[in-house]
Amino acid sequence: MNMKKTVTFLLAASMVAGLSACSGQGSNDAGSTTTDDGQKTEARSEAETAAEVMDGGDGMEELTFWHSMDSIFADITEKQISLFNETIGKEKGIHVTGVFQNWPGTDALTAAMSTDDIANMPDVIQLYGESVSTVRDYARTVWAEDYISGTEATLKKEDLIPNAVSSHSIDGKMIGVPWGISALMLYYNQDYLDQIGAEVPGTIDEMAKILPELVAKTDAEYGLNVRVNEFELENWIATQGQGGTYFGNNESGHAGHMTELACDKDGSLEKFLGEWEKVVKSGAYKPIRDSINEEFAQGMYGMVIMTSSRIPTIAGLVDGAFEWGVAPIPVVDAADVGGAYPSGSGLFILDRDNKAKKTAAWEFVQFMASPEAQVMWLEGAGYIPVNLKTAELDGYKLAIEEEPRLQVPSDALMMATEKVVPAYVPNSSTTDSVIKDAMIAFGEGNATKEETMKAIVEGCEQAFNDYYRANPID
Repeated sequence: MNMKKTVTFLLAASMVAGLSACSGQGSNDAGSTTTDDGQKTEARSEAETAAEVMDGGDGMEELTFWHSMDSIFADITEKQISLFNETIGKEKGIHVTGVFQNWPGTDALTAAMSTDDIANMPDVIQLYGESVSTVRDYARTVWAEDYISGTEATLKKEDLIPNAVSSHSIDGKMIGVPWGISALMLYYNQDYLDQIGAEVPGTIDEMAKILPELVAKTDAEYGLNVRVNEFELENWIATQGQGGTYFGNNESGHAGHMTELACDKDGSLEKFLGEWEKVVKSGAYKPIRDSINEEFAQGMYGMVIMTSSRIPTIAGLVDGAFEWGVAPIPVVDAADVGGAYPSGSGLFILDRDNKAKKTAAWEFVQFMASPEAQVMWLEGAGYIPVNLKTAELDGYKLAIEEEPRLQVPSDALMMATEKVVPAYVPNSSTTDSVIKDAMIAFGEGNATKEETMKAIVEGCEQAFNDYYRANPID
């Protein structure tokens, strides 16, 4: 069946079955408490508002959605918005307009927040993990928990990848809803591995041992290319241990603010650096990143490490020139949980003093996390569908049949525990630079393991102190 017709049919079927608006609390702080009676009263109020929206009220409810998607990702975003407007939006009297904001999409919001300028705020905004600190304590942030836990919600937590839920939660409550996510993957040249008689490495130690052979016995110039930034380092910390490990204190910022590293105190950072030293000493590792997509496709590397969203790009570039595959990143220790944490972005609702808009915004957010919207990511960009029910769609099955490698990152997220989450790092851009510079120096042989650890720990400490000096915690 034509995919567009399939999606439209499924949406129509779901609406006939009775798509209803969601109840829940209004905007509140994650740490606040409300009585049971208060929750029920607010739920009735939201439900009444939802009914008005469904009836059309005084006219179309216009919503503004700020996003930072460009190129193919922008095209898919607009298709998702259009499908919502043509189906659920049309039925319930809601119209969404997408507005592009330069990455990470918070500059205009921060300016509006400073003067409480609700006229120049969006109803829904796409935010990445590093921007959650901007809104986590903001009075106008509408917590997704207030809606998704409601009995009338069509989207439930159990519909979503477990560590995608915990990755968008603070103190056990969802602040946003995962939307466009990916996972860190090992890309490998299967032809090269076959030439040296090696298996896909499962640990860093196994990977380090085969790097020299890849250079000596194949056409690869390097056995491995990866630039270790904050993203990569966090993954190697988070996937350690049998249940996962936190990069920072307060559960990496998911149980209170992250104010310091935890990985330097529990030994996970030192353990990673000790294993990574084997990669550095192999003499077959490139620690800087140039045109990694094209260079891997040209056979320059035996293996590379990068996000799963590049699978469609690599498939197009390689175009059958050699056999290749993707796998979870090699773990630090064979006993580690492994897998990956969900990187990418979520959707967050803002309170603009209009209950109807909040309810309408939740309808839109629910749809954007629905199987019908999420399958578009898989088909068009290789993003991992956050909704587990997406696998039931014909479009999902067809996409996996045509490109089986797209299933691997989803499996990697499912093998991880709910503790394997990205950290809500304060001053993320500075922290990222600190880690990147330290790991490049280490990778190029210009710093010892001990010097690298010191540079990361002291640099992150300074970045956190600078952030909280300018943004004190109440």
